[in-house]
Amino acid sequence: MDTVGPEVLRQEVRRSTDHAGTSRAAPEQRSSGTKPTLGRWRSSVRRALIVLAVIVAMFAAAAGGLLAAVPGVGNAPALVRAEVASHGGQLVTSAPAKVGDALIAIEDQAFRSPPGVDIAYGAGRYLYARLLGRTGQGGATLAQQLAKRLYTGPSRNPLTIVEQVGLAFKLELDYSHEQILTMYLNDVYFGDGAYGIVQASQRYFHRSPTSLDWAQASVLAGLVQAPSALDPLVHPRRALLRRNAVIAQLQAMGVLSPSAARRVAAQPLL
Repeated sequence: MDTVGPEVLRQEVRRSTDHAGTSRAAPEQRSSGTKPTLGRWRSSVRRALIVLAVIVAMFAAAAGGLLAAVPGVGNAPALVRAEVASHGGQLVTSAPAKVGDALIAIEDQAFRSPPGVDIAYGAGRYLYARLLGRTGQGGATLAQQLAKRLYTGPSRNPLTIVEQVGLAFKLELDYSHEQILTMYLNDVYFGDGAYGIVQASQRYFHRSPTSLDWAQASVLAGLVQAPSALDPLVHPRRALLRRNAVIAQLQAMGVLSPSAARRVAAQPLL
């Protein structure tokens, strides 16, 4: 049997100790290497939150300044009444359900969102349309369209559009969604000399707004984008395509089932 001297044993012990020390040190080095990375990540998150807070504060300040700069909208119902009376029209006291749903489906699907959300949605639609070069696709919400009709007129000047946004926000703060929708339907022009939903229902379908079916409501909702170009009495094919686009949006929103949408789309235009 081979014998191992004391000196050889001491060398083996030293080598084993050195190896163990190196093994223990490696995790410490790796662990210490992760701390700066974690610290940098936390620092980046803090900086991002600070930037976000500054942006929100700037937006709130800008919104506050905009609201202070535009006039009040407390006279909106009186302006609607005067406009309807000037055209010999009649008022509805509440928005007819089918026409209201059809209008929201084709013009402003975020209409019933909390105040401000609809405005942001409209701005996003506007920017998206402009980026894609779709100049025929507007981004104005129903509240903004009402503000344009009652207060600013149809100017496309950027400052006027900013004023419309401020007025629309005030309308959303001062009135319920149903009040805004009712004022809009009483005031909007539907073509062929028909101002307001009462005149339009009688002019095109010889019935009251509440008795309109889905197909008829979709025709009228589609008209507000371009009353002359989509007049069903003059341009029936265009009006039919527009009506069916409204029906498709009603289906997409879940208001109409696919089978119901097909039945509505199969009905005659007038």
